[in-house]
Amino acid sequence: MVDSARLNNSQKLLIKILVLIVALVLLGIFVWRFNLDVLKVTTVKLSDPRIKNEITLVQISDLHGKTFGKDNQRLLKKIRQQSADAIMVTGDLFTNQDLRGQEVAFNLMQALAADPTPVFYVTGEHDYNKTFHAQLTDLGIKVLAFSGEQLQIGDTVLEIYGINSVYFWDSYNLANEIIAAPEYFSILLAHIPNWHKYQDAGFDLVLSGDTHGGQIRLPFVGALWLDGWFPEQQQEEAYIKGLYSHDGKYLYVNSGLGTIEPHFRFWNRPEITVIKLTPSP
Repeated sequence: MVDSARLNNSQKLLIKILVLIVALVLLGIFVWRFNLDVLKVTTVKLSDPRIKNEITLVQISDLHGKTFGKDNQRLLKKIRQQSADAIMVTGDLFTNQDLRGQEVAFNLMQALAADPTPVFYVTGEHDYNKTFHAQLTDLGIKVLAFSGEQLQIGDTVLEIYGINSVYFWDSYNLANEIIAAPEYFSILLAHIPNWHKYQDAGFDLVLSGDTHGGQIRLPFVGALWLDGWFPEQQQEEAYIKGLYSHDGKYLYVNSGLGTIEPHFRFWNRPEITVIKLTPSP
């Protein structure tokens, strides 16, 4: 009887352990998929006296060929729900040499181009592809490569400029190429958030991507991995995720939509950024 009771208790313990293991595996799968697939909308509000009426901009970045639902319908729905006045795409729509990802990226941009909202795009290092850029131009996408244009929304004129430079050197200074017109609120699209290389050019707002927000983050610590451990704790100029400000100018680094290896995100869901520009009170 004693041996039988011990055996029964051992079986119960084994079952409990197995249930716990299964529960932990399922929890791990849920956390993995939640952080990869559940879109987050981040709203940033900025005001300026040159803004005469409220303006809504949407920024997306670093798709890397990922899909959110069939034909990216979940992503498209989320973008369209924001009722944007313009959409800013800051590069790496697909990973280099990934033909399927390139097709996914093209289909997304084709769907956005079919809407009346203007779409501005700059390349990253992965999607630097002249054929792809020509296809986007044919769709009506405004591909900016050391070029820009003015966009009037209501009574406000925005100056929008984009660069396709993704490699830098010690003496690089964007001010050697362009100086933002001070009479307009100016926006620079630049895939890599190399802000100290752009600041002399005088843009009011820089929109960047590239970092994927560090991809894996820890609460109260920040990015766990991005060319090193805990980069936000180790680097003075670590522009990895979110809004930064200096002397009345701003940089926003979008966390991106897709991933590169390892294909994992934590505390850092795929992001759509909504920038609300409002008149100064």
